[in-house]
Amino acid sequence: MTTRMTSARWLIAASTLALATAAHAENTPPGAPEADNTAPAVEQVVVTAERRATDLQKTAIAISAFSDKVLADRKVDSIRDLSGQIPNFSISRVTISHTTQTYALRGVGEADPIQEPVLAVYVDDVYIPRQIGSMVEFNDLERVEVLRGPQGTLYGRNSSAGALRIITRDPGQDFRAKAEVGLGNYGAVDVRGLIEGALVKDKLSGSLSYIHHERDGVTFDPTLNHDVNRIDLDAYRAKLRWTPADRWDVQLTINALKDRSDTRSYVPVRQPNGEHRTDRSYSEVEPTQELDQISGALRIQYEINDNLKLKSVTSYGGFNLNPVNYENDGEAALIQKNLIHYNDQYATQEIQLNGDYGRLKFTSGLFYLHERFFVQRDGYSRRNALPTDPVVTPGNYGFARAHNITNTDAYALFGEATWAFTDRLSVTGGLRWTNEEKEFTFDNKVLNLQGQVVGQSIAGRADKTFSAITPKLSAQYQWTPDVLQYVTYARGFKSGGFDNRATRLDLATRPFAPENVDSYETGLKTELFDHRARVNVAVFYNDYKDLQVSYSDPAYPGNSVRANAGKAHTYGVEVESDIRATERLSLQASAGYLFAVYDKYKNAGGIGVDADGHRLLNSPRWSLSGGVTYDAPIPVPGAVRLGLNVQYQTKTYFNALQRPQDEAPAQTFLNGVVTWQTPDPRWSVVLSGRNLLDSDKPVSATYTPSTGVYYQNFPDPRTWLVTLKYAL
Repeated sequence: MTTRMTSARWLIAASTLALATAAHAENTPPGAPEADNTAPAVEQVVVTAERRATDLQKTAIAISAFSDKVLADRKVDSIRDLSGQIPNFSISRVTISHTTQTYALRGVGEADPIQEPVLAVYVDDVYIPRQIGSMVEFNDLERVEVLRGPQGTLYGRNSSAGALRIITRDPGQDFRAKAEVGLGNYGAVDVRGLIEGALVKDKLSGSLSYIHHERDGVTFDPTLNHDVNRIDLDAYRAKLRWTPADRWDVQLTINALKDRSDTRSYVPVRQPNGEHRTDRSYSEVEPTQELDQISGALRIQYEINDNLKLKSVTSYGGFNLNPVNYENDGEAALIQKNLIHYNDQYATQEIQLNGDYGRLKFTSGLFYLHERFFVQRDGYSRRNALPTDPVVTPGNYGFARAHNITNTDAYALFGEATWAFTDRLSVTGGLRWTNEEKEFTFDNKVLNLQGQVVGQSIAGRADKTFSAITPKLSAQYQWTPDVLQYVTYARGFKSGGFDNRATRLDLATRPFAPENVDSYETGLKTELFDHRARVNVAVFYNDYKDLQVSYSDPAYPGNSVRANAGKAHTYGVEVESDIRATERLSLQASAGYLFAVYDKYKNAGGIGVDADGHRLLNSPRWSLSGGVTYDAPIPVPGAVRLGLNVQYQTKTYFNALQRPQDEAPAQTFLNGVVTWQTPDPRWSVVLSGRNLLDSDKPVSATYTPSTGVYYQNFPDPRTWLVTLKYAL
């Protein structure tokens, strides 16, 4: 432990010294080529990470920010399209369903989508409490921000790993309309439309947005005799904005989603005739999913005076996912089958008071969340399966039924203030108080194929309150007008809870404790060569205690227990750059180095099978991304823009045991975009391609010898889309 801490401190100290030394250097070092005077400055990015509009380069947080222009140039249409483009941020390319998304940031995430996430996702300031339904398709987007590190003193919900913010455009007074229709291979159809404008001049405006996204299956299932892994989604958004006076801004937003895409059909390693095709699943379960999601939010902003702003965000929403049917083996034999109903309802209230008094700036808030999460899960599982034993009998098969409800009432008081001692030196202090009340009601049974109870039938109720005070301290120094350095300490907190998969009364009523992280970070934000290059660097160290994991407890033989069996630490470096080489040519690059290991993880794979010293899940050692955007001087009417983006990551693991079967190898993805802007600026045509290298290496894997389950997930194959766009 002492050696590890010494190494981490040395890394941060050495990096800080190197960054500070670089900051003192001239923006154009001796011997460097003269800048191309025809090249404009890189795009200035304005973010609202600190609950007020600030320049990205003046914001002392590690942030990846994507404007609508950058997203359009890369044809990024959803959160999943950002996979691989943000250093040390793993966005799973394949999940159990199209609109369910799992994340890992700086080595820590939540792979089980029904558990509470460690990364907070916000859409227009509204917190999304589950990873189910958190994969958002974009339309009329203003900006995406990814904040790395704990954010509890700035945001309503705890954000121990970080926060992902999706900000859509507010309706204005000018009339605006756009429509786009895309057609591609695998029967892809992508339709997006928007209309916006004034309803009452200078007082009332509104907008309507619509997305339809469908695609045929990219995997064939001989057992069902049809393609699987289809996409079929419709999304709607309506905004009504009222500005009765200069200091008032009131907006009502309604979001609705209907997802009828398939649940994921996995590719089994064991296939008939000894084959192994990455485009085959043999599951006998129809991959049915019916997700209906709706939410409403009322945002009220009032400028008390030139220094103080008051903001209230009230929301209510939820989803009903019924049915969601899938199989956890991909084989024609009945090994693991799940028939599930999820229902989530939530209400949030956040009140912010933000002030700007010159040298003193502050953000403060109150937050309340009520969530009711209902799970009805019928799961079939063969016990002690062997590859040579496809027979299902009452003796070797189990049927588990779980009905449970988790009610959460979370309260928080948070805030941080920044004091500028001089024009160059500022210090920030923040504090958060969190109180969460959890109530768990359960009715779980283990049955055989005849419906008879063969295990303990449990029913009951348990409750527990979790509280924490988490601080933040930061110092920022403006070495030059174009070079900012910051050093930050923050503590993150993830609430405890109850194991909703428990099949024993003592386990169902036993709460697990909160998870805590102490985070240390230093970063440098620079603009060079007359603002034609932006290079941002962050170095971090995270120490996790009471990591929430699943393991085998010797006191409860034969049961997988969710509890606090883990300790871990992570450290790494992140670099992001944006260069405007010439007026026609822009370059982007990012790199992330991540060392992430379990310090303690006993009985991870059974009694006596530990994972101490093993790497955390979804934590590749290196993640690299590069892009180029070029306005090609092609002699055609209008203008042509070319774009390429490449992503590379080293191997990663999907089980803490780090067996060969748990590994996803190093892999590379390449995406490309060609945009033709016609002479009429209202019309454009876009040809986009994803996974142009047609990578077919596994992006996730599951191996469970006790049930005979061994399957893999593969990325979608090479796809292309031709999109006709009209904007007025």
